Amino acid sequence: ASGQIDLKAQYMPATAELRRIGLEMCFPKGFENVEYYARGPWENYVDRKTGSYLGRYTSTVTDMFEPYPHPQTMGNREDLRELTLTNPETGYGIKVETAGQVAFSLLHHSDAAFNKTALHPWDLAPAEFTYAHFDYMQRGLGNGSCGQQTGTISKYHCPSSGTYTYTLRFSPLDPTATDI
Repeated sequence: ASGQIDLKAQYMPATAELRRIGLEMCFPKGFENVEYYARGPWENYVDRKTGSYLGRYTSTVTDMFEPYPHPQTMGNREDLRELTLTNPETGYGIKVETAGQVAFSLLHHSDAAFNKTALHPWDLAPAEFTYAHFDYMQRGLGNGSCGQQTGTISKYHCPSSGTYTYTLRFSPLDPTATDI
């Protein structure tokens, strides 16, 4: 009756060299304000998270975009516990609580937009929607940013077998509710 939904995701990878294990979903236009309890305040990844601290942070979906010279998947935050996404004009939103290993990212661009020929951030037009990723794991970034690539070490690769789960609890936020 409250509108609360629990989603238990289960992943069984069957191939090597996966980039990520998780799900993508789309939230409605206007969901811009972000509050989260995870590692932050800047983006971080499984092999680049020790310099980011577990805490409560606020941002916007727009500000989670990183202006890399060549647009790509970005903005990951590891160790998500709680996320609130709201529309600043209406106050409506959604709260996501997690159980298990979960990382997230929020952007006004789908991954498909990064696979096109856009060569610079200004070549991308933001979508009205908010694209969310809730990942069990993303492959680590590795260390090839400054020349010779030696790749990502094996402990930061996505697993290629086994079963991995997490639970997401979605709760609607209604600014007119008086029974809280």
